[in-house]
Amino acid sequence: MVFERALVGKKILKNVYIEFDGIYIRRVEVVDFEPTVLGIAIPSFVDTHAHYISYSLSLTRPRLDGIDNIYDALEFIKENVPKVKNDVVIMEGFDDSKWERTITREDLDKITDRPLILRRVCGHKAVLNSSAIRVLKERFGNIPNLNEETGLAVEDLPLSLSKYFPPTDEEVEQAILKAEELLRGFGIISVGENTSARYIKKLVEMDKSGELKVKWRVAAYFRQLEEIKDFLDYESDNFRIVGLKEFLDGSVGAKTAAFSKGYTDGSNGKLLKSDEELEFMLKTAESLNLGVWWHAIGDLAIDQALRVLQKSKNPENHRIEHFEFPRDEHYKTAANMGIKLSLQPNFVKRWGQLNGLYHKSLGDVFLWGNRFKYLESLGANYAFGSDNMPPGPIYGLLGALYHPLKEERLSLEEALYRYTTSGAKMLNDNDYGEIKMGKKAYITVITEECLKDLSLL
Repeated sequence: MVFERALVGKKILKNVYIEFDGIYIRRVEVVDFEPTVLGIAIPSFVDTHAHYISYSLSLTRPRLDGIDNIYDALEFIKENVPKVKNDVVIMEGFDDSKWERTITREDLDKITDRPLILRRVCGHKAVLNSSAIRVLKERFGNIPNLNEETGLAVEDLPLSLSKYFPPTDEEVEQAILKAEELLRGFGIISVGENTSARYIKKLVEMDKSGELKVKWRVAAYFRQLEEIKDFLDYESDNFRIVGLKEFLDGSVGAKTAAFSKGYTDGSNGKLLKSDEELEFMLKTAESLNLGVWWHAIGDLAIDQALRVLQKSKNPENHRIEHFEFPRDEHYKTAANMGIKLSLQPNFVKRWGQLNGLYHKSLGDVFLWGNRFKYLESLGANYAFGSDNMPPGPIYGLLGALYHPLKEERLSLEEALYRYTTSGAKMLNDNDYGEIKMGKKAYITVITEECLKDLSLL
């Protein structure tokens, strides 16, 4: 096959002939022939940080995606409450970053007496009505970080909805199949999935029966380590546990990410773990030949992550997830240590523009964030992931190409490399991820139509 263009190494070349030998690439060269395949051939995408199983489960609930004002949101909720058959109504995906104000318990109480929970798209914030608060307290006692007056819950409840309201085994299995359908549709061959012990067990079961087609590289939540110990030694081409996940802070949208300079409303967020707790996690992960995957968005959380990782003999085996608002010295330290950084360029597109959520919430601190070109100049070990906000790589590419600071914008070649080859390397997969002789021929073609629609030409 002769491709009109192809990402070979870090360069997009024209008229690239690729010869295949079964599932492997046998030959790659630039030729004078007319292309038989239009568009850009790339190594298939790698989403290094995602929650596709949880996201797929959320698709079975009413979602508020794309609703950009509170009035339409309230109308949507009112229309959809009667359609939900479950005793507790759960709706997903609201984004209040452009609303006049956020939804409160009182708003939801006016809509229904049924227990109602809305979870924000970031997963770190939820709003409950009075009935939902009552039901949760009856079943589970006091809920951490729940303000009963406003109905606002941060961190514990929104991050662990499946613990409070668990799906059935059949629903989990269908969610995994839906996740695979989504991943393959996005041209993704491999995913760094942050997920629970229960979902890990189902992934292993389905892998053993030959149902998995995508490569799942999984990080388990540290608190559930005992529940997944029997699966640590299980490994196949399509499944491997590679990390232990922990949250060092929250999110900007929930105002729980930890910052030294704070938010424009005077709050600061907070660190969720002590250095001693993280040191224990680090030692435990290394004893099991696993990496830590530490969620750190604010500069205080990033500072803590780097401080503890400096105690590791092999910091390059570990990851910082998001690494969104580091101070200048943090960029340099992370690059020098070789720490793996999983960044989400879609956050830049969605919330990182002038007068967007980050700018309004953080003031000039938002300029610290997601300095992709600076990371390139430092030779940092970073790759891209979607965090399912939204899922898929194309939206994120726009964030990398059209960063609000022109000097931080990546070229199309650089952005594609970070969403493909760099991701495979981050997941320690060396047999694919490049259009190169001897590598497995996992190739995705980005069509001209797709490029035009997304202003990528």
